[in-house]
Amino acid sequence: MTGFIEYNAKEMEMRERYKMLISAVAPRPIGFATSINSEGNINLAPFSFFNAFSANPPIVGISPAFSGRTGKPKNTLTNILETKEFTLSVVTFDMVEQMNICAAEYPPDVNEFLKSGLSPYQGKVVSTPGVAESPLILECNFTEHIQFSDQPAGGNLLLGEVVYIHAKDAIFDENSKIDPHKIDQVARMGYNWYSRSIQGMFELKAPKYLPLGVDKLPKEVQSCPYFPGNLLARLASIENIPERQEIAELSETYDRLSTDEMLKICAKLVSEGRILQAWQILYLAELL
Repeated sequence: MTGFIEYNAKEMEMRERYKMLISAVAPRPIGFATSINSEGNINLAPFSFFNAFSANPPIVGISPAFSGRTGKPKNTLTNILETKEFTLSVVTFDMVEQMNICAAEYPPDVNEFLKSGLSPYQGKVVSTPGVAESPLILECNFTEHIQFSDQPAGGNLLLGEVVYIHAKDAIFDENSKIDPHKIDQVARMGYNWYSRSIQGMFELKAPKYLPLGVDKLPKEVQSCPYFPGNLLARLASIENIPERQEIAELSETYDRLSTDEMLKICAKLVSEGRILQAWQILYLAELL
């Protein structure tokens, strides 16, 4: 395959490698991690190196890196290793400016709740509060620490078991499911870019059967420039090749066209979601 600029990750400068990584792995959900040290000082920090890893037991994790400037551990890492608990609060678009304030590296005795104007929400199990403005808060007991490096910007994976969940009524739909339009989450992209989920959402249902597969399409379709990968996959998403149907309207309209013209029309039908009609065009083109 051509058109790639190639990089040897081991030869890249640390900052260049970091910027490439955060641009490649995106968008990333943002979790507001709250932790507390043994002296009672609260730390509130956003993490886009954050995700869920298990449902049984429910495990989530964040990756607080050592400072890229000093190589020292950040407050979140030392606090969680010390007190063995933390909370994670979902970041929404309404909170994003306040979240940005908390991204600064304040000293351990500075309370980011006060700096950002956000409010603490006391949970049921752990002593560390969540963020009251967030629509969804996870209370977590620390379970495991994996250190990847002791160098500046070296990552640490902190895993925690979710022991209590707080979700606001306003984010649920009439079927008691969390509505992504209502929760309005934001995600981190590369550099200074973010993504707002409700401005770019689309629905794609997982298959309930084994799809036919692109390899079962006619070779002429697989190699046709009118069919980029997404259209090939859409055409091949059915379970079995449909049987030929004698549809007078299709025959009268397309029967005298060339194979190339029929392939172009077939691709247009697939792009419009008219999959079964597209297969009938392939029959008319005598590709089946």
